[in-house]
Amino acid sequence: MAASATSTPDYHRYAGKALPGDTGDACHLLAWHSLDVAAVGWQLLAPERPLTQQLSARLGIEPEPLRQLLVFLLGLHDLGKFSRAFQEILKLDLAGMAPPLGKAYSERHDRLGVLLWDKCWRQWRKEGTLSWPADDASSARNLSKPMNSLMAPFFGHHGRPVATGHLQLDTFYGNDGALDDVSAAGAFVADWAAIIEPHWPLERLLDENWLAAFKTLSWTIAGWATLSDWLGSHRDYFPYWQSAVPLSDYWPRARQQAGAVLKATGFLRPPRPIPYEGLAQWFGTDVTPTPLQQAAEALSLASSPQLFILEDVTGAGKTEAACILTQRLLAAGHAEGLYFALPTMATSNAMYARLGNFHHRFFSAESKPSFVLAHGARELNEDFERAVMAAQPDDDDYTATDASASTQCNRWLADSNKKALLADVGVGTIDQALAGLLPRRHQCLRLLGLARKVLVVDEVHAFDHYMQTLLHQLLAHHARQGGSAILLTATLPFKMRQALINAWRDGLGEGAAPLASTDYPLLTHCSREPLRETALATRPEVIRRVEIGWLTQEDEAIALVMAAVDAGECIVWIRNTVDDAIRAWRQIRDLHPDPARCLLFHARFAMLDRRRIESEVIERFGKASTAANRQGQVLVTTQVFQESLDCDADQMVSDIAPIDLLIQRAGRLQRHQRGERASPVLQVLAPSWDDDPKADWLSQAHRGTQVVYKDTSLIWLTQRVLRERGAIEMPGGARELIESVYAYSFDDIPEALDGARVERSGMDKMAGSMATHNALDLEAGYRLDPNFDQWQEDRDIGTRLADEPSIEIVLLKREGDALVLWADGERHADRLSRCQLRQSQARKLMPLSERDTERWEALLQRHKGLRFAQPWLPEEDTECCYDKAWGVSFER
Repeated sequence: MAASATSTPDYHRYAGKALPGDTGDACHLLAWHSLDVAAVGWQLLAPERPLTQQLSARLGIEPEPLRQLLVFLLGLHDLGKFSRAFQEILKLDLAGMAPPLGKAYSERHDRLGVLLWDKCWRQWRKEGTLSWPADDASSARNLSKPMNSLMAPFFGHHGRPVATGHLQLDTFYGNDGALDDVSAAGAFVADWAAIIEPHWPLERLLDENWLAAFKTLSWTIAGWATLSDWLGSHRDYFPYWQSAVPLSDYWPRARQQAGAVLKATGFLRPPRPIPYEGLAQWFGTDVTPTPLQQAAEALSLASSPQLFILEDVTGAGKTEAACILTQRLLAAGHAEGLYFALPTMATSNAMYARLGNFHHRFFSAESKPSFVLAHGARELNEDFERAVMAAQPDDDDYTATDASASTQCNRWLADSNKKALLADVGVGTIDQALAGLLPRRHQCLRLLGLARKVLVVDEVHAFDHYMQTLLHQLLAHHARQGGSAILLTATLPFKMRQALINAWRDGLGEGAAPLASTDYPLLTHCSREPLRETALATRPEVIRRVEIGWLTQEDEAIALVMAAVDAGECIVWIRNTVDDAIRAWRQIRDLHPDPARCLLFHARFAMLDRRRIESEVIERFGKASTAANRQGQVLVTTQVFQESLDCDADQMVSDIAPIDLLIQRAGRLQRHQRGERASPVLQVLAPSWDDDPKADWLSQAHRGTQVVYKDTSLIWLTQRVLRERGAIEMPGGARELIESVYAYSFDDIPEALDGARVERSGMDKMAGSMATHNALDLEAGYRLDPNFDQWQEDRDIGTRLADEPSIEIVLLKREGDALVLWADGERHADRLSRCQLRQSQARKLMPLSERDTERWEALLQRHKGLRFAQPWLPEEDTECCYDKAWGVSFER
C-alpha cells in the first residue's frame, strides 16, 4: 500500500497550511509539517529528560522505545487534513495539488483525524502499515478501547478531546480513482512508521492497570502534544516547504530546526538546580533562620511525591521556608521548577516582586530560568511589563473555529496565563492552577506545566468549599503525576488539614493517615512513608497578644476613630460591606480636621483609581511609612486590606467576622516595630451579646454583616470565644480559637441559629458537589464523556463560586461629542477603566442611550477586549454615580 520512505508518493499533494492571504503561491506540505511537530516532540522527550523518565517509570517502558511510540503517534496528529474537504479551504492553486472534492468542509480536521483512524487502523495493522509485530496474534477487537485511549491526546491537540460522533468517512474523504485521500494517508503513515519504527507495547495495552496509569498521564501527554504542535508551527524556524523531498531526508532537518526553536523559547533543557546552602545564599548576609525555616532545612525528604503543610503565624518566614523546601526538592531531582499560587492578584503581584529578587538563586547561573506572572491583569504590573516577551506576528486562520496552530502559538507566546505553568518559575493566582481541572481549552498545558513542578499554595485557609474541593482534586492529581506540593497557612481548622492530607494520600493510592497533633505552629509532612507532624518553636518577636474591645453602635466606632485622630495616631476600620464602608467614610471625612487624610479603599473602584488609592494606602500605612505620614490618618476599608497589603495601624476597628478573619485582621494591628505604642487592642463592632439569641440577632443590628456571613452561628461562636478569652494570643491560643468556632457540635449553638447553620451546611455540600460536577474526571483519561459533553463552548465554568455572577463594567466619560474611556490617555486604558460588580448591582446602572450606542461600537473596534463588558456613563446616570474618591455608589 505504501511507497518507500525515500520516494515521493501522493501525500505530497496535500498542504498543511497556506500563507496569510495567499492566492496559491506558497504552502507548507502536510507530511512535512507533521514531521516538524514530531521533531519538536522528539526533542522534548529525549531519554535523559525528567519528563521522559517520569513517563517511563509510570508506564514501565524504557525511555527510548517510549519516545519512539509517542512521537510516531504525534506525527499522526493532523491525519484529518488528508481530507480534500479540508484542503479546499486553503484555496491553493498549485500545480500537482490535490484536486477539489466538491464537498463542504463542515467539521474540524481533528475530528476528521479521529474518523480516519477509527475506520482504518485495523486494516493498516493487518497490512503492516503501522509496523505492527508480524507474529502478533492479539485481537483487534480487544484493542479497540486501549487504542482509543492511546490516540486521544494526539487528536485533541487543539485544546480539547474530540470524537467522531455520527460522521461518515465518505463524506469528507475522496475515492474518485484519481486520488484516494485514505490511500494517501495510509502511505504517509507507512513511510513515517518506517522512519520512526514505533514500539507497540501489546501486552501492556491489554493490561487494565497499565491502561489506568496511561489514562492518568494522558493529560500530560496531551499537553506535550499541544506544545509540540504550537512550537512545530513556528514559521521562523519551520519555513513553508513546497518541494516534495523524501521524509527520510526531511526528518534530520526537522530535528535540527526543532532544537533551534526549543532553544529560542526556553524549552531546550530544564534549568540546572543547585544545592541549598543556607539563607545567606539568597540574601548575601548572615541571616538566622526562624524555627520554621530551621525545620525546613533539617527535615528528611521522602523518595516519593510529598506534601508539606506549614502552619505558623505572620512573620514566621513561611515564604522563605517554602523556598528552602522547594530548592531542596529541586536539587534532589523531585522537580524541575515551581509555581507559587496565591489567593488574589494583589498578593500575586507582591510575591512576583519578592521572588524576583532570589528565584534565580535556585538554579545555576547559566540556566537563566524563565519567570512569569499569571493573572487577569498582569499587563498592569510594571515589573512584568518590563520582562514580558514581545508578541509574535499573526498567522492565517482556516476558519473562525479552526484556527491554525501557528496562530495559537503566536498568541500563546504572549499569553502568560497559559505560559506561566510552563515557565520554570511561575507566580500567579491559584485560579491558574485550578483551571487545569476544568473543561477549558488548552487546560492540558497547565497540567503539563505542573507535572514536574513544586506547587506552592499560600493562604489555603481562605478557600471556600467549592475551591477546597477543586484543590483536593488538584492535589490528588499532582501526587499521581509525581509532583510535590507545599501549602502555607496561618490558621487552618483541623478538619481542613485532614482533608488535604486525605486528598494527597488518595492521589498516591495509599490509605488514610489520621492526624494526631494539635500543636501550633506545626509542620506536617505527608508521603508514602509514615505521616510526620513536627511541632515548632516560635520566635519571640512574633509572639503577640491583642486585647479585644467591644463596640455595639457605629457612633461608638466613629468616636473612637476621631479620638485616634486627635491623638495623632493612624487607625483602620475594616467593614464587611462596601456600602457600609462608604457611609462610614463620608461621616468621618466630614468630621476630620484634614479630610485629605481620610482614605476609602474597597473593590468597587475602576482599576485606575484602585491602583492610585492602593499606592496611597501603602505610602501612609505601609512598612516604610513615616511618623509624619501616619499622623491622623484614617483608612476605612473592606476585606481587600487584609488580603493584599503589608500595612499596619496604630489602632484598629473591625466589624465582627468569623474568627480566622479577625485573627488575620489583628495581624495588621501594630504589625511593624515603631517604638513605644500602647498595647494593641482590636475593637470589634458587634451586636450586644446574647446567650440565647433570636434568629435575627445579627441582622437587626448589622444587616450588611448578615448578608456577607449568612451562617450566623459562626459569628455567634466567634463572639463567644473572644468574650471568654478576652484576647487573640498568637501562637499559643491560635488552635483553640479556630477549633472553638469550626470544630463545634450543634449542642454548642443556640436553637434559633440552627436554621442558618443547616442552610449553610447545605450550601457547602452543594458547592462541593458543583465543583465535582464541573471538574474533569482526570482518572478517566483525556476523552469526551459520551453521556455529557463538559467541553461545550457556551459553558462558563469558573474556579470560584459566587452567590451571583459578577459583571465587568467599563466606565466611560464624554469628551465633546465622543465617548472615551475613564482612563483615556493612560497605557492599558481599557483595563484601567474597568471594575467588577455583582449582577444585581450592574442592573441598577443606567444603560447607554441610543445615540451613544454607535459611539460605543466605535470604541469596541479599538478595544476588542471590552466586547463582553457592560458600558456605563456615570455622569449621566440619574440614580447611581461614580467618584474617584468613593467609587461606585448606588445612590446619588
